[in-house]
Amino acid sequence: MAIQNVFDEIKDISVIEALAENYSGSYSPSSFEDVLLPIIEANQVLVVAGGYFGDEGKGKITDAIANNELVQLIARFNSGENAGHTVMLDGKKYVFNLTPSGILTGKVNAIGSECVMDPINYMEKEISQLVNAGIDYKDKLFVGNVHVVGPQHKVLDFALNPPNSSTLMGMSYIHASKAMKRGLRLDHLFNSTDEQAKRLTKELNIYEALMKHNDKDEQEVIDGLDAMVAKGTRKVPAHMYDFLKAGDVKKKVEYLISLYEEKVVKNSDFPKRADVAKMFRENLEKGNKGLIESPQSFNLSNATEKHWPSSTSAQTHAAGVIASALYNTTKYKTAVINVFKTPADSRVGIGANPSSFVPQDHFSKANIDSLNELEGCEDFDRIQKAYFESVGKNGVLNPVSYKDESGEFRINEAMAIASSRNFGEKGATTGKPRVTGVFDCLSAAVVNEVQGPFTSISALDRGDDQDYVGLTVGYVYHNPSGEGAESGGKIYKNGDIIKVGDPYPCDQVLKHCYGITKVMPGWKDTPIGVGKRDPNDPLPQTVQNFIGAVEKLTGLEVISVGNGPETDNLIYVKKGE
Repeated sequence: MAIQNVFDEIKDISVIEALAENYSGSYSPSSFEDVLLPIIEANQVLVVAGGYFGDEGKGKITDAIANNELVQLIARFNSGENAGHTVMLDGKKYVFNLTPSGILTGKVNAIGSECVMDPINYMEKEISQLVNAGIDYKDKLFVGNVHVVGPQHKVLDFALNPPNSSTLMGMSYIHASKAMKRGLRLDHLFNSTDEQAKRLTKELNIYEALMKHNDKDEQEVIDGLDAMVAKGTRKVPAHMYDFLKAGDVKKKVEYLISLYEEKVVKNSDFPKRADVAKMFRENLEKGNKGLIESPQSFNLSNATEKHWPSSTSAQTHAAGVIASALYNTTKYKTAVINVFKTPADSRVGIGANPSSFVPQDHFSKANIDSLNELEGCEDFDRIQKAYFESVGKNGVLNPVSYKDESGEFRINEAMAIASSRNFGEKGATTGKPRVTGVFDCLSAAVVNEVQGPFTSISALDRGDDQDYVGLTVGYVYHNPSGEGAESGGKIYKNGDIIKVGDPYPCDQVLKHCYGITKVMPGWKDTPIGVGKRDPNDPLPQTVQNFIGAVEKLTGLEVISVGNGPETDNLIYVKKGE
């Protein structure tokens, strides 16, 4: 097998310094008042930003900041409904895509004009949750002049993209429309229908041309959507079907104008509209503080270069959302709180990720669209131990065979399946299983350099289930063809090792890189999960050592760790003397 051949080629690499060092740490449980409050007090704007590939569990620290009395406005400023966040409150789960999770605090929340929104889907999926729960949002939620995602964008997303790269949210195509200044913004829906018709006609002519050029028939798309629905993994909004069946361009335009008139313009449940950037600035001018919920993450931003081929269509790193907010950054001091998830970092979709257990397209290549479709490898306890014990002294994984009643797997594949299932790792938006891995110190060090050190690590209680935890402390380049790859003026050759702090290479190099893993003890015998640990107890030394290793290797400053599903399941940590 290919993975065995790769191992045979890289198994004798030298031991790098990070593997030989014994990391330790001294951290004690602290409080919101001692750790997070001083950061809030020292800044006018707080940004909660994902540090990896999304779904890091940003909701907890966001909620903690949003509930503070000094923060008066919570806003989301760019990207779209492909960014999902799940919030637990009083035992009830809410899944939001565009609505800031701060809406559950009762404070003013806003969706900025650089966001992209399917207003039909938004009403049916998000506002319906608030209406059904009896949450009063009419004077608490405002929507800016967003770019309107239409069914045409979603159809193109489904029809023209590989299944594992499509979220069915139309992101690439709405952002293409935005760049071409085609399509609609929200204000258009409340103004002249003639203007709407002109703009929609131009855009739908492009839609028809793209479908024709790619030999895609609308009935073929309907059949594909039906097959996906029958599989039970995804839901398709009704207006996609209605759009496809509407007829020619003229009839499609008439359908869309009528749809938006009924479901948005005349819908009393639709949130109030406002100039959100102006609202945000006025809030700051009054001396209040603002919280920005960043969508997705650093590595998915199309402006951070290294993962550009597999990035989303918006600038989802902290600088991107700050730019979209349109406030004076020289006047109002800003702090970014980075959020990482560990000990199993993960991502959905295609793209290079050297710290993952298997390649990112492993599940999608097998047409696996949900956790329920994962087969075998149910004994996580046995698998996690065998996986980390298969890592050599030089950090290279020996892909030994793992067998159970369902069949035979390589240990890395077994760990990917078992980890995703055990931790319920799936995309909040797509529902697809996320390929997991270990905490990537090389990538995290870049985030520290760009976005600052403050960090919250979510889901650290996952170490309760593991004998060992891992840190990616280096990559080794190996291309089976023997060819090198260039990035930033440097040519990488087989056997080259990339360490923390080295220039971080682009996707063309990363896709041929394999993680070098430092194995550290887990905290199975001293769990930190909520209900398993007395809040007054000190942190297990193994947890302290893990945090210490992360900080020393990346330069990050860990201010809290997550230890449960609820919004207030956070342990604030303070570094010892």
